[in-house]
Amino acid sequence: MGRTALGFLIGSALVHLAPRLPWHAADAWLTAVSAGVVALAAVRWRCWWLLALVAGGLWAWVNAGALLARQLPAALEGEDLQLQGYIASLPQGKEVDRQLIFEVREGSPALRGKVRLTWYRAPQQPATGELWQLTVRLKRRNGFVNPGGFDYEGHLFRQGIIAVGYVREHPQNMRLEPAGWRYAVTRARGWVAHKMADAVGEHPMLGVLQGLAVGDTHAMTREQWDVFGATGTTHLMAISGLHVSMVAMLMAWCGGGIARWSRAQMLGITAMHGRVAAGMAAAIGYALMAGLSIPTQRTLVMLCIYFSALWQRRSLDFSRAFSLAVIAVLLVDPFAPLAPGAWLSFGAVAVIVAAVGGRLGRQSIVGNFCRVQMAVSVGLVPVLAVFFGNVPLLSPVANALAIPLFSLLVVPAVLLGAALAACSVTVGGWVLTLAAQVLQGCWPIFQWLAHLPMAVWFFPQMPWVLLPLLVVAVGLLVIPGRWPLRLAGWLLGGAVALYRPAPISGGQFEATVLDVGQGLAVVVRTRSHALLYDTGPAFFSGSDAAQLAVLPALRSQGVRELDVLMVSHGDQDHAGGLQTVLDAIRVQRLLAGPSVTQASVSPHECRRGQRWRWDGVDFQVLHPDGAEYRRRNDSSCVLLIRGDEGSLLLTGDIESRGESALLSQSLSSVQVVVAPHHGSRTSSGPALVAATQPEVVIFPTGYRNRWRLPNDEVVQRWQASGARTLSTEHSGAIRLVWRDGQLQAQALREQRPRYWRRTHCGQNESC
Repeated sequence: MGRTALGFLIGSALVHLAPRLPWHAADAWLTAVSAGVVALAAVRWRCWWLLALVAGGLWAWVNAGALLARQLPAALEGEDLQLQGYIASLPQGKEVDRQLIFEVREGSPALRGKVRLTWYRAPQQPATGELWQLTVRLKRRNGFVNPGGFDYEGHLFRQGIIAVGYVREHPQNMRLEPAGWRYAVTRARGWVAHKMADAVGEHPMLGVLQGLAVGDTHAMTREQWDVFGATGTTHLMAISGLHVSMVAMLMAWCGGGIARWSRAQMLGITAMHGRVAAGMAAAIGYALMAGLSIPTQRTLVMLCIYFSALWQRRSLDFSRAFSLAVIAVLLVDPFAPLAPGAWLSFGAVAVIVAAVGGRLGRQSIVGNFCRVQMAVSVGLVPVLAVFFGNVPLLSPVANALAIPLFSLLVVPAVLLGAALAACSVTVGGWVLTLAAQVLQGCWPIFQWLAHLPMAVWFFPQMPWVLLPLLVVAVGLLVIPGRWPLRLAGWLLGGAVALYRPAPISGGQFEATVLDVGQGLAVVVRTRSHALLYDTGPAFFSGSDAAQLAVLPALRSQGVRELDVLMVSHGDQDHAGGLQTVLDAIRVQRLLAGPSVTQASVSPHECRRGQRWRWDGVDFQVLHPDGAEYRRRNDSSCVLLIRGDEGSLLLTGDIESRGESALLSQSLSSVQVVVAPHHGSRTSSGPALVAATQPEVVIFPTGYRNRWRLPNDEVVQRWQASGARTLSTEHSGAIRLVWRDGQLQAQALREQRPRYWRRTHCGQNESC
């Protein structure tokens, strides 16, 4: 059974790793026929794991194709659409700006599915389950594509989101029907979360309490998520499989008392029946309140299998139950392999079984607990390295405190308090406040652990060939074995953990223009130095590009500190992530344009004439020149980088006057230019184009940005000079490297294609 489940999982995962799906009729028929032939051969030779692999692949392929077929047609992007549908999520957001999932019922005949909407200055507060008519403007799923970055586009795809957009102001926006039976569970979660908020007020731990009770974590702060992530305790901050199991077993124990009732004895109901009914009901109810996340799905399926076997008085070994749970989760959620939580959940269970091997009874409870914690912390390193690029080294220590605290005290108190708050806000508030005070009292300990110098180990982007070696290493450390095997595991794992990319040759540099939406951030590295030019924008949600794109990219490239952080000017799309970078990574020197005021430390002002040399590469500030400019765009820092084989010009947002000042220095040709002001028509004048004569011009723009940048005329002007034009909007992050005197502009969307991502070039790009 184990090999069958593994085959089903591998088949599903292989489909999700594919750069594209067989879509055209000929490809689809060829794929189906090939799968049929392999399946028949598997049946003929009784190779059931191969049959399961084919079945898993076909199941994932069919579901992925069905979801792709429902994506927003390109012709409807940017158009005003009047749609009717249901509010399918708990609306989130600040003040009157709301974010919500809208499930379209009718409207455009070409659009049917879930869309993620932002409603700015909403005149009414939408509630879950209500039927609304809204006028919206949509675009296709989109997310940043950067080295080491989170795949938000894949996250939206896994959630079944077919488009994103915002609600337009329109007189016909109206609530058509109040909430009915649809989304009753989601409404119940929101109602309980609201009662909890009334009970504890504006307590800092409100978001954690709501996460533990109903899986609603939107009230948690970014600092809390950072601390929990750095200590490896994120799995406890919302309803987890551990909590579901604990509640189910507690209720099963209580349900066994039904046998004492005379009426139950007359009906032939035994303690076993009571335990099964109460335990399964508690597991299903608590998992539904969690929104059926991946960890709760896995636990719920395993508990249902366990209770079903108990009802039939049959023994079921763990491996069979675990295998059935894997297959059941993949059948319910074919996109589960795209979620890191799925691999962490199933991986943790597999590691525990491999590590303890039935030997837990030989040690004390504390010894067994420590063994399990160390095994899970070591065994999940490959998963954490692949999906997150880091490993919390202090996770065993933090979990040794957090797991008993949450399981024995906080979670029972939160569940009791939430139930009481549903009846009486005052009474429930007493219990919930007690749980909140316990969390608040332990919070300094978690903060201290998270901010220790070596709390988190960051992995650079490593070749895929090293991943099997890392899996072998942790396997040798986890499974029972003698010291030679453990030593081999430590040596092999240490070698992989200490991997660093090949150093850059002297006199050369590499640059990555990051995909940060409508903004700019560029990482420049020489052999032993690193520079960051601009930090990207800040966003409505409260996060910023530095957190989502810049810092992961730096860490994936092995950058532990910045020698220079240069912020061209003070606009939010260039300096929005400045403070996040300063808080997260050591910066030796901060250079900034005269309009930059966001930094908590005093920067050195960049001026024409500043220059330095790193590893044979020259850096020269060409602008500003100290003059006063009416528009602060024209006061942007302009940086010229020249190595032995290539050159790069970073221009910020300079416009016509800034370009004139720049050209007064007899600027010579440059191989790569990051276009001024994102390709606006107020920049990239004919004189600048003629003076630089670049091979490649890069436009740092966001997908379907409201300014419609880059401007068509500007793009054509650069192309007429012989330049190849690229934009982060369609290429993702663009890596610039020089090999044997040849410039390579590598677009990450092309290098790492996924079937759910946009891969086409823009109409103005020469791809």
